[in-house]
Amino acid sequence: MNELVLRVVAYLVVGVVGIGIGWQIRDWKAGSDEASRLEVQQAQQDLARQVIASVADSTAKAVASIKITNTTIYQKTRHEIIKEPMDPGCRLPAGWMRNINAARAGADRSEPAAAVP
Repeated sequence: MNELVLRVVAYLVVGVVGIGIGWQIRDWKAGSDEASRLEVQQAQQDLARQVIASVADSTAKAVASIKITNTTIYQKTRHEIIKEPMDPGCRLPAGWMRNINAARAGADRSEPAAAVP
């Protein structure tokens, strides 16, 4: 009977040690899995930071290359008239020609414009 008690105690000790070892291995695996997840997450965050930095750099370069020009409608119209003068062979009514010549001369209209039918 003494031998039976020793065997039972030995089996219990081996079982407890086995459960303890299994528990420890499970904790190690959980820690390893968590470390892998953190590494992947860190890599994704690094990639996101690189993309954001790249977009910020290209945006800053694009903004720096913007050149502001102030052109009024009068300047643009005058430029187009000088660039492409009217063909002298063009047949227009006399009233239109008076308006065109007055506009070219920069004359102010004192009378209001006629109503459009």
